[in-house]
Amino acid sequence: MSGLFNLGKQVFAGGLWGLRRFDRWRAGNPPMRSSAAYQFDPYPSFAQMQSRGNILRSYANQGWLVLGYDEVQALLLDKRFSTDARNNRFFYNLARIACAGLPVPMVDKPGLLNLDPPQHTPVRKLVTQGLVKKFITAQTEFISELADVLLDQAEAGSGTNFDFVSKLAQPLPALVIAKMMGVEEQHRGKFQQWSEAIMGAMMIDQPELMRDAAQAAEDMRTYMRPLLNRPAQSGQANLIELLLQAEEHNHALSREEVLSNCILLLTAGHETTTRLLANGLLTLLRHPEQLELLRQRPELMDGFIEEVLRYEPPIQVTLRFVREDLIFFGKKFKRNQVALVYIAAANRDPKKIENPEVFDILREPVRHVSFGHGIHQCLGMSLARLEAKIVFEKMLQRYSNLKLGRDGEIWGMNPFFRGPNRLPLETRP
Repeated sequence: MSGLFNLGKQVFAGGLWGLRRFDRWRAGNPPMRSSAAYQFDPYPSFAQMQSRGNILRSYANQGWLVLGYDEVQALLLDKRFSTDARNNRFFYNLARIACAGLPVPMVDKPGLLNLDPPQHTPVRKLVTQGLVKKFITAQTEFISELADVLLDQAEAGSGTNFDFVSKLAQPLPALVIAKMMGVEEQHRGKFQQWSEAIMGAMMIDQPELMRDAAQAAEDMRTYMRPLLNRPAQSGQANLIELLLQAEEHNHALSREEVLSNCILLLTAGHETTTRLLANGLLTLLRHPEQLELLRQRPELMDGFIEEVLRYEPPIQVTLRFVREDLIFFGKKFKRNQVALVYIAAANRDPKKIENPEVFDILREPVRHVSFGHGIHQCLGMSLARLEAKIVFEKMLQRYSNLKLGRDGEIWGMNPFFRGPNRLPLETRP
């Protein structure tokens, strides 16, 4: 299997490079996705591509780039586009090679995000029962206390100057999800490690990351299987218990479906919220007049969070697979092609959003597709908004003088998810 894995690496390194160069030429030669310039600020590249059209052909990705707000919304609603990678043999076979014999994360054992109707419909209804708003709202006190504990630990370890990502933005969402699943406190740190590794599952051109993601997903399944056999606890049920109990019209989730959707909720909820927190704070630091406005008018908090989601969305790009030959906004899509759906570009579409490059917490209405659209809209968006509101309120209450550390932020390299891996703060008066 190692020989096949190494062969896959050579194929990726050779063929994709030439196709990407051709794509860059057709799109106006924007920076490469792996370049430092792109990671620091991808939005000029999106604007440059949009100047050529809201739908562009991509040969490196075996399909299309979809960049416009209306086009992205329409595609996410269109059932002719699939989220199930098993419908695309080219992508699926490359992923299987990269995973070196392990199940492809979220594909071989899919959660609801990677299922199409009709399989998707009953699963979503059942998972939605487990994520009722009342259950999420009940986490408010725990999230607030956890944020205080993490900030106290950050200050105790390094004074009032600390890395916001490693001390708060990364651990908090993973610990919240783990607690919601009823995981014992001493084991919750594992969930952060697994979640970070599983994010490599979309990096089809980096087989090492995909193999690590596959191993992390299997390790998490192994850990969680015994949790399915625990007797129900007295008092408030945890998320695993709610998913096991969910039933509609005599249909219930299987144990493997519960595991798959727990992995999905961990990775999606953790990574999205981590980046929302880091992106939001960094954006405020870069716009001190908006930071001061938010201090003076805390009732603007909800609008600020929506504007951050539009301006610096945690999820930059998502994938869809073309199920049949079709005409979409005048373009001829072919069966088995891949559509890269640029959420971040759609959020700044100048044809839909006035002054899209301006960050304005007074903006009304705030239009964005950062949590998706249609049947695959993010189930954890209420939890992400709740965590963000609690954290930002605490940061403004605790620190009257927030500044970006001298070394500056370091951005992550995953082109599907945007956020700094490191965000040093200076909080001294």
